[in-house]
Amino acid sequence: MAGANIFVIYASASGTNVTLSPRLGRGQVEPLFDAAAQVSLLEGSGIADGKMTANVRCAQCNQWDGGRMDFTSSTTRWIWAVKDGAPLRDDSQSADIHRHDDNDEFTLDLTRARGGNSLNPFVAVVATPSDTVTSAAPGTTGGYIPTASGSEGGGSSRTIHRATVAHGTIMSLAFVIIYPLGAIMIRLLSFKSLVSVHASIQLFAYIMVLAGMGLGIYIAIEPDNEVNKYHPVIGLVAVCLLVFQPIFGYIHHRTYLREHRHTLWATVHVWFGRILVTLGIINGGLGLRLADNTENGDIAYGVVAGVIWVTWMVVAVWGRSKQGNAVPGMVAGKSLASPVGDSGEEEAKPA
Repeated sequence: MAGANIFVIYASASGTNVTLSPRLGRGQVEPLFDAAAQVSLLEGSGIADGKMTANVRCAQCNQWDGGRMDFTSSTTRWIWAVKDGAPLRDDSQSADIHRHDDNDEFTLDLTRARGGNSLNPFVAVVATPSDTVTSAAPGTTGGYIPTASGSEGGGSSRTIHRATVAHGTIMSLAFVIIYPLGAIMIRLLSFKSLVSVHASIQLFAYIMVLAGMGLGIYIAIEPDNEVNKYHPVIGLVAVCLLVFQPIFGYIHHRTYLREHRHTLWATVHVWFGRILVTLGIINGGLGLRLADNTENGDIAYGVVAGVIWVTWMVVAVWGRSKQGNAVPGMVAGKSLASPVGDSGEEEAKPA
């Protein structure tokens, strides 16, 4: 929304009127109050039957800092956005606002917009195209309304918003929590089915990632094709490469059972996974930025992801050190020839 001339309205402190806050769009950040804007609320504005109405007069809407509008155009571009939840109830035009829950675009034919001789065509007696005299009560709109085209109800936009939330949640759970915990458990635990449990957990995480990727592709394509942006590109590369991780793990496992020693496949499986999961965690942060997430949300993601990633690395280093100090022929207290297969030996310690 960079360059947008924004009219933000929210409930006043009394809850009976609206506060008009003109703001300038500066990109993927909260728009701030524009004190230079020459706008005012006209009669008929207010809150009635749970609906906010703002009849706005703008003295310089043909041009502003960062944009302009052609009043003779039949296809002027507009954006609407709404935030669900409790009313803000603030008289300050500089009140802090949060990211919208729904939005969409439409166009207006301003060549058909006219309000007669009145300074307030919203409530005054005006002429319609058929010259029939009509009047609008406060809280409603009178006069002749310019034709608007675009989405009605914002169904597609709301669907995209829900898909975005689901995509972010699924990918965060997979890359930030499940993948690292599956790697941590194979370093800390030791029981007969550990390798199978580890593989099952990581496979479940990959199924989640595939579902998240599907949602991500849908979000990137609708409504504007944004597949070539950095977040979806990195995500697609990481997800596609992850398909090789269980293959490397299986080869590593079978090779160890045959040779009972650390092989190149173990190194490939361990570091391939660490690099891709770390890339996925970083890309999650980039996705939050692309989605214009709140600052608190970004901080929360960074803290949780950072703590889990550092814990994962500490456990990996500790596990490797413990293996290096083990008595020859023994790893994690078990014989390399153990009939277990061995869930506690080196082959069962990928990260």
